[in-house]
Amino acid sequence: MHVHHEYAHQTRHALVIHAECELYVFEDLRIQNMTKRPKAKKDASRHFPPYGAKAKAGLNRAIVSSAWGEVVSFTRYKALRQGKLVITVPPQHRSQECAVCTFTFPDNRKSQSEFVCQRCGHTDNADHNAAMVIAQRGITKPLAGDPPIQKHKRTRIFRKLGPERSEFTPGEIAQDAKGHKQAVQRSMSQELSGAIPNTPASTRQG
Repeated sequence: MHVHHEYAHQTRHALVIHAECELYVFEDLRIQNMTKRPKAKKDASRHFPPYGAKAKAGLNRAIVSSAWGEVVSFTRYKALRQGKLVITVPPQHRSQECAVCTFTFPDNRKSQSEFVCQRCGHTDNADHNAAMVIAQRGITKPLAGDPPIQKHKRTRIFRKLGPERSEFTPGEIAQDAKGHKQAVQRSMSQELSGAIPNTPASTRQG
């Protein structure tokens, strides 16, 4: 992990060091969802056919090794200190959208490396065309009044405890590695610690 951390710092430095660059646009990638393990499914004969678990594991390792999330976080921090802007944009259909006329169609991408727009005839390397689409989305996003960074919502599950456990606040339910639920409880004294100021000495008894 130290290697990934160092790589993210070096990439951030290489990006932000250019004085002529004032705007940095990244895809808003859901890395946690992208690295989920595939689930085995039974076929009609109730057997488990090959489902690409090994190939997906290799892809997951490549995604984690790239340190995408850290690169974005470090670049945002460094750019902010230099008065520059970092924007994240949705990645959907960026490989099918034409960077010239914005026409979006699956057949626009002829192969892994070739892009040919079926409307205007624009041809380009598929990765370069997708990069241009991402850049254009980053430019139009603040002009439309949208926030630069899309905040992801986090969901928490709470359980009410009975009166016999009144010394605790409602506990947050966590999921352990085996799938069992565990109550993560915080005491009332910890919850209120620092929230209530100390009583002035003049009002104390004795």
